[in-house]
Amino acid sequence: MSTLYTHSTIITVNSSRDIILDGALLVTGSRIAAVGKTTILSREISADTRIVNLQGKIIIPGLINTHSHLAQSLLRGLAEDLPLHSWLCDAIWPLEASYAADDGYVAARLTVAEMLKSGTTCFLESMLTFRSGFENVVRVVGESGIRACLVGRSPLGQLNIS
Repeated sequence: MSTLYTHSTIITVNSSRDIILDGALLVTGSRIAAVGKTTILSREISADTRIVNLQGKIIIPGLINTHSHLAQSLLRGLAEDLPLHSWLCDAIWPLEASYAADDGYVAARLTVAEMLKSGTTCFLESMLTFRSGFENVVRVVGESGIRACLVGRSPLGQLNIS
């Protein structure tokens, strides 16, 4: 199935940094098949192509989050009155250490859902703790389709990179 998104402003990251006014984006399956002016791409589609009018909207490339802490989404708002060192050592890390079973999975799902909703298509997670579960995060990445660079340590101290 194909979808043509029309009448949008498209901000590119090509070498010229083009901005396409009254732009269109053709998606076939899960891939971008063409980008250009609405008038041109509208003439080149098949009869069964779904058309979505994005008048007044902007299309941008996917964002990349280079600093995320997936496991900490469940701990937001806790001990915010503490200085950083105390916040980490006395509150956040002990709470993360108490995670059980699917807690890391639930936290990762929440964080990834928030990232996808806000336009993030790829993230780096370099602080995966044992209790948050490297496997939990890998599972969420696989289920959601988001791209990720994951670095964590196993209980044996081995470095895992996915």
